[in-house]
Order: sequence, then C-alpha cells, then structure tokens
Amino acid sequence: MTGRRVAAVFVATLALVGCSLEPLDLAAEHPLALRSEIRSADGNLLARLYRENRVRTPLENVPQHLVDAVLAAEDARFFTHPGYDVRSIARAAIINAREQRVVQGGSTITQQYVKNSYFRDPPRTIERKARELRLAIEVERKYSKEEILERYLNTIYLGDGAYGVGTASEVFFRKPAGRLRLHEAALLAALIKAPTDYDPRDHPRKARARRDHVIRRMESLEMITSDEAAAALKRRLGVVPDPPQIAISEPYFVEAVKRELMRDRRLGATADERSKLLWEGGIKVQTTLEPRLQAAADAAVNRVLGEKGDPEAAVVAIRPKTGKIVAMVSGRSWKASQVNLALGRDGGGSGRQTGSSFKPIVAAAAMEAGIRLDERYESSGGVFSLGANVDPWTVNNYEGSGHGLLPLDEAMVRSVNGVYARLALNIGAAAIVNQAKVMGVRADLPVYPSIALGSAEVSVLDMATAYGTLANYGVAVEPTTIEKITFPNGEVIRPDQTVNPGTIAPGNAFLLTKVLEQVIQRGTGAAARIDRPAAG
Repeated sequence: MTGRRVAAVFVATLALVGCSLEPLDLAAEHPLALRSEIRSADGNLLARLYRENRVRTPLENVPQHLVDAVLAAEDARFFTHPGYDVRSIARAAIINAREQRVVQGGSTITQQYVKNSYFRDPPRTIERKARELRLAIEVERKYSKEEILERYLNTIYLGDGAYGVGTASEVFFRKPAGRLRLHEAALLAALIKAPTDYDPRDHPRKARARRDHVIRRMESLEMITSDEAAAALKRRLGVVPDPPQIAISEPYFVEAVKRELMRDRRLGATADERSKLLWEGGIKVQTTLEPRLQAAADAAVNRVLGEKGDPEAAVVAIRPKTGKIVAMVSGRSWKASQVNLALGRDGGGSGRQTGSSFKPIVAAAAMEAGIRLDERYESSGGVFSLGANVDPWTVNNYEGSGHGLLPLDEAMVRSVNGVYARLALNIGAAAIVNQAKVMGVRADLPVYPSIALGSAEVSVLDMATAYGTLANYGVAVEPTTIEKITFPNGEVIRPDQTVNPGTIAPGNAFLLTKVLEQVIQRGTGAAARIDRPAAG
C-alpha cells in the first residue's frame, strides 16, 4: 500500500472515530496562563508571579525569520493545509503501522495548538488523534492562519520553564523576541520538538545539530539565502550561561502587595479566583514603593539597630493625603523570618505595644468630646480603682514624680502618664477605642483604660495611618501598596480605598500636630529632631 493510500485510510479511520465521539466545544480551550509582574512606583521589577512562565507576544512582534524557522521545523505547509497535512499523516501512518502503536503523530501546527490548549497530558491513542483532528478543523474555520500561529507561538513549551517564544527569548538570550537574530531564532524553533533532549545548556552538541538542521531546512525551502544560511551555521549557540534568576526585591513589601490583591473582590469573587488571576492572569501591578525612600528607611534602621543581636525594627512611610505606602521596613531577613513586623497580625505577627505614641489618639478623643488641650490634670502617678472584681490600675511616670497640674498639651510634650491616665478615666476607654478605629487603627483593641498608655498591641502600619490622619487634617485615608493594576486587555483599575473625612475636626488635628512638633523640638522625641518641621 502506498504512503498516500495509508494516509487516506488513516484519515478515514480518524474521521469515523471522530464522528462517533460526542460534540467538541471550542469554548473548552484552556485559558492561557500568563505571568504577572509587580513593580515599584518608578517601574523597577520587584517580583514575577507565575505557574507557567509566559508572556503573550503578539505576532507583529515576532520577527519573520523566527516564524519561518518554526514553520521549517514543524509545519512547512501550514499556510496551505486545512488543519491537517495528508503527507505528514502518511509518513506517520507508515511508521505507526510498522510499530503497531502510535509513535508519531504527523501533527500540524494547528493540531499541536489544539493538543496544548484543549487537552491535559492526553494519551497517544487513535481516539485522541480523532479529537485533535476534529478540533483542528474547527479551529481552522474559526481563526485565521495568523491567529492560529500567534496562539501556537504563545503556548509551546521550550524548556527551562519557558512557555512561549517571548519568554524563551528572555530565558535563553536575555532579549525580547523581536531582537532575535537568525541563528537564535533557529535554535528556539529547534527546541519545540524535544525541549529537554535539545536543551542547549545540558546538550549543546545535540542542540546545535538540531539548530543547524532547521537552518538547512529554511534554506531548502528558500526562506533564506545560501549566504544567510552559511553565516548562521557558523554562529555559536549564543545562549546565556544560566536562566535569568529574578529574585524578589523587597520581599516583605511584595507579600504586603499580594495580601492586598487577595483581599480585592474586584479581582474575583472567591480567594481561588483571585489567586488564579494573580498567578496566571498576566496582570501588571504598579506599586506605591519609592526605591529612594525605601533605601533611606533601610539605612535609618541599620544606622540605629545594625549590630548583631540588636532587636528588629519596623518602619512604614505613608503619604497622608493618598494613603500610599512609599517605604516599608518589616524585618531583618526574609529568609530567617517571613513575619512582616510592620503589618502586625496581618503579617503573621502580633503587633507591638505602642507606649506613649498612643497618647495623641487619646487627646484626639478628648478634643472630639469637647475637652481643650489647655485643660489641666493632676500629673502624679497613682493606683486607680476600676470597680468591683477588677484589679486596680497602677500608673507610674517615667521620671517617677509628678509636676502638679499640667495641661494636656504640655503633658504630651513631656509624656506624663499620670495626666493621660486620668484623662482616659474621664472620657472612657470606649471613646478612645472608637477614636483609634476611625483614625485607621484596625487592631482589635481591648476596651480598657490602660490602652491610653499604649498597653495594646498595634501594628506599625496602623499607627502610621493614624498619625497620617492628623497630618491630613482629620481625613483618614485607607493605606495601600498599589498604584494601579493593568490587565492584559489594557483595562486599568486603581485601589478602592476608604476615605473617612470625619475622624477629627480639622482644627483639632492642626492643634494636635503643633503639639507633636513640640514633642520633637523640646520634648521626649528630641532625638528625632531634624532641620525641618517634624511632628511625632
């Protein structure tokens, strides 16, 4: 039996088997998994997230010699066949008949695309080939040849974790596909047949032999001239020694970004949907992180707590008007601990006691209750009864003794516990907790007077948000690590932040900020004094 007759019989068999199968739906195509990227405010890459390392490369960005190399290697008659190639099937049919099993498929580019996009590790059976053939014909009816070719070039696996020609260009040559030279394009095309066997790093001789075969095939098909082929054959493989390793920059911040994305229900109704979008959706996340300020924050911590054995520290820098987190120091070593100290419980930790930094929130609650900053309270320590069945509250001042009657503003400058303990008992712990919440403190605060002196555990982020509310004249803006999210289709969304303008009267916020300036100028915060106005 001639090869064409064998092919005809094989195609007829596939058609008969295909007709006996249930209808196939082109909508069952597996979505193309694309890698997502997280970048700083100025565009520097912070992290790539993916289950399959793939970037979508439009056909117009693929050089013609790469298209020609793929056609020469895989399917020279692609633009003339209807989705299957009788000659290729004839060759495969003869080999399969001899071997008594399916060892060669004779698949066209369309059939390979169907296999990659509609089947997950399918067995090599006649039934599967029939399904492929039916779907290939349907795909050819639905899409143009150019559309099929673009889809194929973005689905194929080329080794070293690279899916699609765009990613493979990065992995093997550290350049975009549009800048590939002829010999480089031929190597990528050579890898399609067996990426592991022809891996240019592990098997350079086999890879070169296969590449050279593709170049000669291009010459025989008159895709390139003899001179071009000769020049390309002389070229070394030219792959970079190792795949580019994209280490996560600022891992604590990146984790904070991921947490925020996973909370955003606009990205999916369920956590699974949001995770799939993050790891397979090809989104581009521009964050609020400003590298210059991040470097300054890191340097400030290392300058004060840089010695071995020093305690760890956390820093959060926020722009009060927008809530943008521009710098975040969260721990000394991500490898040693993934607990984000800046986020408290949200970062896997528990927060830290705030100490006297909580007093401005107490003062804000008092001012909202109509108490003026010049009202005087006894400043000495003492033991305060909190009612039956509750242990008394013992309060001491850092300096030991009191200073008689002190106004609230001066007591804050000197950080006098006795005054703020009495103030807390006056306005009530519930009022303090409520004031903290509206100013941006998300921690679960106990309704207990000692919170006025910072006994509760609160994250650095929460405290930065609360202080930012004062700087923003009483308008609390929900903090965010995200500037914008860009989807593969070009759609852009921005963080859906809550803005609460009624946390504290603007005049009260202004007065409190002026008191906090005095804390740094002449009070307990004098060590933080700089050559410009600062409050804290």
